[in-house]
Amino acid sequence: MAHIWEKDRFYNFLVVYISRNFRRAYKRVEYTGLENIPKDGAVIFSPNHANTLMDALAVISIDEKPKVFVARADIFKNPTARKFLNYIKMMPINRIRDGVDSLKENDAIIEECVKTLKAGVHFCILPEGTHRTQHSLLPLRKGIARIAYETYESVKDTMPIYIVPVGLEYEDYFDYRSRLLITVGHPIILQDFIRAHEGLDIQKQMRQLLLLLEDKMKENIICIPSDEDYEDIWEGTNVLYGRRRRPIRTLFERMKWMQRTAKELGVSKASLRRFRKIKEWRHANGISLQSLSERKSAWRVALDILLLAVLSPIFILSTILISPALVVISIIKRSLKDKAFLNSIRFVSCHVMNPIVMLLVCLALLTVLPWWACLTLFVLAYFSPIAFYDWLGGFRRVRSDLRLARASKAMTGHITASGHEPLLTEVTD
Repeated sequence: MAHIWEKDRFYNFLVVYISRNFRRAYKRVEYTGLENIPKDGAVIFSPNHANTLMDALAVISIDEKPKVFVARADIFKNPTARKFLNYIKMMPINRIRDGVDSLKENDAIIEECVKTLKAGVHFCILPEGTHRTQHSLLPLRKGIARIAYETYESVKDTMPIYIVPVGLEYEDYFDYRSRLLITVGHPIILQDFIRAHEGLDIQKQMRQLLLLLEDKMKENIICIPSDEDYEDIWEGTNVLYGRRRRPIRTLFERMKWMQRTAKELGVSKASLRRFRKIKEWRHANGISLQSLSERKSAWRVALDILLLAVLSPIFILSTILISPALVVISIIKRSLKDKAFLNSIRFVSCHVMNPIVMLLVCLALLTVLPWWACLTLFVLAYFSPIAFYDWLGGFRRVRSDLRLARASKAMTGHITASGHEPLLTEVTD
């Protein structure tokens, strides 16, 4: 019986194809710490889980090597979906919410995970067990520790076992074509960890391992621990980012700056009350957080409007060329309960399904059009998702910028008449 980790030429091609297209789903993908990926041994990637399928694709894109994943069992219920997920090297793992009896099925899955790691194939598990579109980290489940220890029992000291923390920091969880930072942290070498904790029993060792891994994962993301104050801290962090004096050139520098600022805001209740007022004012006026944190001058907004007008024909053409994907997205979106899946659906529809559809269309058109015309049409269709979503995102940003200018002007008039000032200086300083 074939193992899930065994080589498959078409799958290897698919990994490269999907990985390259994954990068086109973002304006910018920045990789940091790639030198921390071990060159030997059993490698377990441990990323935070914030954006459904996009998280797995982000890990695949790190080095484009085949990787085996485990994912929550409920998405494998459909037989067709199960076959497809198995083909792309994903295995189901049951959680306690799936029923206590179902946990027995995990033994066979964990055995296959161990065989994967012994074969030297990279493995990935999202240890939080569920996704959450927040800049935070849920408590880690013990599945990753159990897989690591089961592997250790099988190989002992014959091959090193590495647990590699990965930070996935999305600029926006819902907007398509935003920016993404992928940070690979320093790995935990399991054999060294076990030797350092040999005085503890295995269960206590596992708990300590999860705590250490949690700390290492938090180093590589913006982590806001307070659910109660989360929105106010995130609001304040972004507003203050817009007022910084030191230029920030990389997404990694941005992440580190926002890490420190979010931590400082978490202990300042007075500041949070002010930022709560800013958030309420912003929502009431339909202003995006991006407009507030990255305020543009009037001439920049005017230039953006001009650029949108010039590029509008390209937007219209792109809309036509990706219309099959947009129809699919629209149909699925109506019944979608979790908005976090929307970008995954956009990616599959625009960057996987639509190129295949347009390739078939262009092949059919070869009977009436010259080859160069069909090739040009396919190339335009291939890059159309980028043009479509960038224009749409630019339009929404300009609309928000104009609302900000109008709301700020109205507030200035109110302050002049009434003598009240505080919120304006907090928002527009």
